[in-house]
Amino acid sequence: MPPLKTRTAWVHWLEAGEGARWLRRCATLLALLVLSLFVAHTQFRGPLSEETLRQAAAARQWAEGRGYATPVNDPQLVAWHEERGIRFDVTAPYPELRHPPLYPAVLAGALRVLPNGRRDAWLNELPVPPDGFGGDYILLAVNVALLWLATAQTWWLGRRLFSAAVGRASALALMLSAAVWTETVAVNGMPLAMVLLLAVGQAMARALEANETGRGAWAWWALAGGAAGLLFLVDYPAGVLTPVVAAVAAWRQPHGRRIGIFAVVCGAAMLVSAPWLMRNLTLTGNPVGLAWHDAALRAGDPTAEPERFRGTFAADAPDLELRKFANKGLTVLQSALQEQIWSGGLVLTGLFAAGWLYRFQSGTVRTLRAWLTVSLAMLVLAHGFLNSGEGERLPSMYATPFLMIFGAGFFRVLVGSNAALEVRPRLAWLGLLCVQALPLLQDVLEPRRVHFNYPPYHPGVFIELSRGLRRDQGPAPGWMADVPAGAAWYSGLRVWAKPGTLREFHVASVSQPIEVLVLTPRTLDRPFFSELLRPPAEASRFGDWGRLYTGLIQDRLPAEFPLGQQQKLADNFRVLSSTGALGASVK
Repeated sequence: MPPLKTRTAWVHWLEAGEGARWLRRCATLLALLVLSLFVAHTQFRGPLSEETLRQAAAARQWAEGRGYATPVNDPQLVAWHEERGIRFDVTAPYPELRHPPLYPAVLAGALRVLPNGRRDAWLNELPVPPDGFGGDYILLAVNVALLWLATAQTWWLGRRLFSAAVGRASALALMLSAAVWTETVAVNGMPLAMVLLLAVGQAMARALEANETGRGAWAWWALAGGAAGLLFLVDYPAGVLTPVVAAVAAWRQPHGRRIGIFAVVCGAAMLVSAPWLMRNLTLTGNPVGLAWHDAALRAGDPTAEPERFRGTFAADAPDLELRKFANKGLTVLQSALQEQIWSGGLVLTGLFAAGWLYRFQSGTVRTLRAWLTVSLAMLVLAHGFLNSGEGERLPSMYATPFLMIFGAGFFRVLVGSNAALEVRPRLAWLGLLCVQALPLLQDVLEPRRVHFNYPPYHPGVFIELSRGLRRDQGPAPGWMADVPAGAAWYSGLRVWAKPGTLREFHVASVSQPIEVLVLTPRTLDRPFFSELLRPPAEASRFGDWGRLYTGLIQDRLPAEFPLGQQQKLADNFRVLSSTGALGASVK
């Protein structure tokens, strides 16, 4: 800013000079900040799935100094360790073997930077309606901050590849996307995957430009490989991105340097992921731990249900059936092509698809567009075939910023080639953003009577339970829940996952006496007529869950069931306990 010697110069700087531009920028940022706070406040309902809460609970363990361990005692995990000579220990949680570490590490870092007193207050105080659990707000803040970082990257990349107008429009479209906000407030880590994929694209853009000047290209390609390796540590199926990046790098090099640049990209990815791979190899003999089981599992399939597999005291890996494997992947591919890929970018995604008919002048733009198309196809296929269906970070969603950038780039071409639109380009961009914002506007204007809606998670119940269990049974109580990850996250205690059969309930009681069982709407709202009508001849000598469910309906528990007392918090929420297990009732 030039020196302001007179009042006239100050007014001119503020109204027509650089000051006016800074005022517009600050006003835009302030508006986006207010929008973020408003959408987060109106749309947030707390974590929505056990998959998300398993990672949050592991992050809480990590932040509290207990290492990257799982507080959920899955029967299958217990049996797997016992087969290898590691007996169950109530004081030593098992290491986390099913999830990559980067998203839990980010959450643990956010929890760790809080002062101890403040962190304990946020994680242990009862929520006061209409407010929610303090720890859930930390998860929300992390995901919203990551979305802001992704928005800044989108602006930078759109500006570098096309123009400032494309960068602004792409960034605003991302912040106005209802589908992106739905994934963000689900606190499942999708914005982190978005940030890392954008980092890969940013590094590739710089590398492709450096190829033309011959300076620094190898460093940028190595950075792209490192970012791809970090994305692998967020979601294992995303590991297919690394060879695609390496192939593009090799393709854009002279023949004699292709093998070297391919090795540089793959080596950088391996460098950032090698410590984690070695840790898993040491513990399990497999570089991804027990996550490779997901290829043979499929959520929603009774014969390959991940929850049922984890709830069985059997150390054997699931059998991979090629027919189910192929059907699972093709079903996910169909869903991605028909619904998911269009939900985030809406019109901009359509413009991206139509833009394939147009040949941009920039070779960097054309190369990145081809890379994005191949990468998106590979990521969707890998997610479909290698994921159990519980993973919530959809490639078609975290690739949305790229679809928006290239869609906005093609829209700029259309505006420039139309005489009517070329006169007032800002009106054309404003109309595009208004169309993008309509679904989000509908969401935020929808009347909400209750700010938080937790079933099957009730933080207050689990916090009260943890206080009673610690008072009556010490720091390592034996208890079980049908939502074990939620119970562990809200209580801060290790908890057993409810097994599939009553026989395995008694097997768990041998490892650690189970004094409390929590049954939530996850169990009591589902249809279990097949269990109620099962012939007695098919039941084991221990009985089955059907008799217990019948007893709950009749308010008369089976005499042989060891937890003879129940507290009926609601028709679909019961706490069963042994005599004297809880000294005070749970409210």
